[in-house]
Amino acid sequence: MPFKNMVNDAYCADISTKVRSHLEVKRKKGDFVGAFAVYGYMKDIANHNRLVIDNFAADVIRDIFVWKLNGMSALGIAERLNETGILSPMEYKRYSGLRFATSFKLNTSAKWQAKAVSRILENEVYTGVLEQGKRMTPNYKVRKRVDVPKEQWVRVENAHEAVIERSLFDTVQKLLKQDTRAAFRNSNVRPLSGIIFCADCKAAMVHKTNTKNNKRYGYYVCSGHRANKQKCSTHMVSSAACETAVLVALKMHTSALLDIKELTEFGQIYSQGTIRRLTSRLETKMEELRRNNEYRMSLYESYKDGTIPHEDFVSFKANYDEKTKEAEKAIFAIKKETEEAVALELHNHERASMFKPFTDADTLTRKMAVEFLESVSVHKKRRIVVVFSYCGVITFCNAKL
Repeated sequence: MPFKNMVNDAYCADISTKVRSHLEVKRKKGDFVGAFAVYGYMKDIANHNRLVIDNFAADVIRDIFVWKLNGMSALGIAERLNETGILSPMEYKRYSGLRFATSFKLNTSAKWQAKAVSRILENEVYTGVLEQGKRMTPNYKVRKRVDVPKEQWVRVENAHEAVIERSLFDTVQKLLKQDTRAAFRNSNVRPLSGIIFCADCKAAMVHKTNTKNNKRYGYYVCSGHRANKQKCSTHMVSSAACETAVLVALKMHTSALLDIKELTEFGQIYSQGTIRRLTSRLETKMEELRRNNEYRMSLYESYKDGTIPHEDFVSFKANYDEKTKEAEKAIFAIKKETEEAVALELHNHERASMFKPFTDADTLTRKMAVEFLESVSVHKKRRIVVVFSYCGVITFCNAKL
């Protein structure tokens, strides 16, 4: 019996090793090996190791990212989803006919929670990146799963179609790192929340409200002053006036970026004439390459016919070979330069399209603030310094702030 048990144990260990190695190979290939697809995707019917977009759930994911970008908190997003009757990921799996079960379910029907929304906002899978091997069992005898260090995860780029654009995902990640708590009974944060700071102590400016003469008004105040009044002054500034000043600075900055002369000065645009010149150079080199190939073919025919001696054939062939290599090298360089020029043209066109709607905006929105502002610093005497994400700093002074 001890010998049989040893043989059986060795067999189990061998099978476990083979299964683990096989799964590792599939992960590195970008195959999905999980039991259930993440919310927003489903397994391809033809290939269960491939994720395809679930259109209904993917639309919910897009709404979650847009709401976060517009200033909603995770709790506010969860409440909005529950109010509109959107099934939570767990209930959606059950509704789709999947035999999904978990020990974390507390109520009869699982609802959206802030934690679930935060997990979605932090999950890179929605950009087309597949990260697997995050949790594993130590060996075949231990069923308890343990966390795997992040450097040992298997990460594959472009493993499946993305639901969220990379730029939007990165912007939301920046938002998640900021202090953006919403006020009590308010699901949205202020436009400058997590972006506005005290210029002296570098502490975050927090939004407060007060009532004067039966009129309610809001203002930003230095949080460092509240913690230690000896350390810093209040730096108090009216929220409405401050946000208006930032909007004015933002419109000035975007107008400058939309100016073709400004773009040219920064070297951020190639003119259409540059692309035409590159295209003309490419056509010339292509024609040169074609002629060299024709000359080489006629040279070989002349050599076969005995028109030219062997020594001349070798010399002329070496000369044409060198010219052909130079032409091919030049063609490759011109194509690369043209691709870069076209890509930069498209980038500037997209950026101009992105800036255009905000030049006529009447109020500062959360989306505008997080996309274009790096930080807003409030100095003494209500002086505001606005630092933009797209190259630029504007100082705005107003005694009425």
